Amino acid sequence: MKILRMTYKIFNRLLLLILIGFFIFLVNGTFEHFVAQNKIEAFKARAEGEPIPDEKIPNTYYYPIRAREGEDTSRNIFDMEKRIVGAKADIITSNRNPLRDYPVLRDLIAPFAKYFYLGHTSINSTEDGSYLVETIGNSIWENNIVRESKNTWISEEEHPNSDYSSPVIIGLRVKDTTPEQRDRMVEYARSKLGYRYNYTFLFNRANSFYCTDIVSRAVEAGGVNVNYDFLATTGTDILISPNVYIFFIREVVIENGVERYNIYYLVDGD
Repeated sequence: MKILRMTYKIFNRLLLLILIGFFIFLVNGTFEHFVAQNKIEAFKARAEGEPIPDEKIPNTYYYPIRAREGEDTSRNIFDMEKRIVGAKADIITSNRNPLRDYPVLRDLIAPFAKYFYLGHTSINSTEDGSYLVETIGNSIWENNIVRESKNTWISEEEHPNSDYSSPVIIGLRVKDTTPEQRDRMVEYARSKLGYRYNYTFLFNRANSFYCTDIVSRAVEAGGVNVNYDFLATTGTDILISPNVYIFFIREVVIENGVERYNIYYLVDGD
């Protein structure tokens, strides 16, 4: 009987800790959401002139944005022909629903993914941006590892037979990094290839990673912190970090039942 009462107390305390943690996550995440939205809208508001329609891809429009001081456009921003976003050590994040393939959990997680950018995040591993390091916790267990993959963030969703799954895709560039720093970031990410996905998020962090975790720790290896609140890293944490700036946004807007793809990207400020 004594063991039962102790077990009951431990369970209650654990439940209380979980509830407190979830409450902190919601409050902190709500604040971060508004900061992130302000940053996104401020970037989009810098677009000048009329949008430029894509001659080949239906319902796709481009919004060039002149770079400001401190925003580097000397490296790849968006390769329109290859549909590749970013250069080496650039971060790409989205608010797509990570459980969109699971009918029971899909609707439950959707608002959290949308507002807190829990969808997916990766870090580019090559100078031309054609490859990236990522980890995905999907239903195919053997694929749930840190891996180096082709950068198909845009091309994958523009495939004729695919439906868009990312309402917003954002490219982030770490401020004022040297080539050596970017090398260290990628070296760290590659050193973790094959490590399992971390479904606990807070535990077993030495031997497993979730997507934003591997990205934030790779950037940290280059001497830069992008985990805004030092809690479990979310896409929003990275997005609102003062150490990154937006260089690319692709958003999906539904107009009269039709998907419109708006692409905002930095161009040379001269």
